[in-house]
Amino acid sequence: MSMPSNPAFAQATDIEQTLALLAERCADPTPAVYDRMFAAHPYMKPYFWRDTNGAIKGEMLARTFDAILDFIGPRTYAHHMIGTEMITHEGYDVPREIFVTFFETIRDTVCDLLGEAWSAQHEDAWSNLLKEIHEFADAVPRSDIDIAHNREVRDKLIAGGWNQAGPKQG
Repeated sequence: MSMPSNPAFAQATDIEQTLALLAERCADPTPAVYDRMFAAHPYMKPYFWRDTNGAIKGEMLARTFDAILDFIGPRTYAHHMIGTEMITHEGYDVPREIFVTFFETIRDTVCDLLGEAWSAQHEDAWSNLLKEIHEFADAVPRSDIDIAHNREVRDKLIAGGWNQAGPKQG
């Protein structure tokens, strides 16, 4: 997929390159992405009780990759999709603070799977992309009800030094 001549994200080519390399090296990154997510957020695993064959996780990841490509490119729908999905996931009692960490999980997994092919330029591009996604997410009006679970998760994230720029985890 070639990027438009004036993409919305200045480092779009670097992000696109990492995803192209990922596609060449890994037929299906879904298990690696979700293993990482569940290791970081084990309380999220029960939300996937219906996904007995991985199809739901695979579709979610594919839609997220599509949204990333649109977000770094023409932004014809990604900003609406991300905002809508944050609200939808809030309805599943998934706090938006957890929802946005999925993009970080993807970045960290891509980095691991690319190994030595991952460059400082890729790291910089993804860090800037995550910052833009967090800024966008912060601007989306909240629709969640401040239920005890969401409040508890937010408190744990903040107490643990959660950073909205989404620092890469080890």
